[in-house]
Amino acid sequence: MKIVKAIGIIVVLLAAILVVLVIIAPKSFEVHRSVTINAAENVVWKDISTFEAFDKWNPWSKMDTTQVVKDEGQDGTIGAVHSWNGKKAGEGAMTVTKLEPNKSMEYDLHFIKPWEAHNTVDMQMKKADAGNKVTWSMKGPLSFPMNVFSLFMSMDKMIGKDFEQGLADLKKLCESAPVYKVSETDWTEKNCLSTRKTIGFKDMQGFFMDNYPKMFQTISKAGATPGIPLAVYYMYDAKTMTTDVAAAVPFDAKKNFGKEFTALNLPAAKAYSIDYYGAYEKIKPAYDAMGAKLKELGKEKPEMVIEEYITDPSTEKDTSKWFTKIYFFVNGKAVQN
Repeated sequence: MKIVKAIGIIVVLLAAILVVLVIIAPKSFEVHRSVTINAAENVVWKDISTFEAFDKWNPWSKMDTTQVVKDEGQDGTIGAVHSWNGKKAGEGAMTVTKLEPNKSMEYDLHFIKPWEAHNTVDMQMKKADAGNKVTWSMKGPLSFPMNVFSLFMSMDKMIGKDFEQGLADLKKLCESAPVYKVSETDWTEKNCLSTRKTIGFKDMQGFFMDNYPKMFQTISKAGATPGIPLAVYYMYDAKTMTTDVAAAVPFDAKKNFGKEFTALNLPAAKAYSIDYYGAYEKIKPAYDAMGAKLKELGKEKPEMVIEEYITDPSTEKDTSKWFTKIYFFVNGKAVQN
């Protein structure tokens, strides 16, 4: 009987201790870390606001190489979803819920396995003396028994080092990114053969490859000399993934070129230019630099964009050497329809 009584007392004491622990245990948590990055605003923002870049610096992707990730929606916009499933990382998804370009983004973090939880993650970016200060934070509720465990091992200690490692990798990624200089320049007048069409982004390569050789051949047969091929963008829409674009090839003398292509005059104008070296599908960072310049000028979008393909991919196989010059116009159109 004494043993039974003692066990009963122990059980009651343990229950009382547990009740006290539950009462005093925190009901929520918050973890945050910061880093200052010496890189351009548009570079830092791209790397914290897109899931494509997130997978390059988030610490958990390195911890579990077995995980399978999936992105849905338009990356870098509200509603975009990034989900994962791995042996160590478990299963979950995060959805962008708030977005203020070059300032902050917020997303709902939904853990499914090994346990279910909903947390809020916030990325803040502010100007700093040495560049841009990024603060990465996560907060959420703590239910039983996790709130009791947090009395002995806080969430800050559990994931704080992961945040520090992730931000260190983010800093390295941003500061190693190429810097694209935007220069004021004079666009010289060009007369071209062209063909214009509204097409999806995925069809652009085929459109250019079909038409540039034909235009080169037409100009040469007429006794003129073809110049460097151009892509003239009248409009591009990231939401519908479409663009109104003309494939154009300049010529040095007026001839009878037939009726297959349309004559296009690109008059002289003031412009801004960016030098880009690399594969065409990786040109986005150069356009991010254009976006930053437009913001500085108080413009939402350019009036016209022209890409000049100086390197011929058929003779230069090393994509890192492909030279594309990007021109954009904001004070008067450089193109006559």
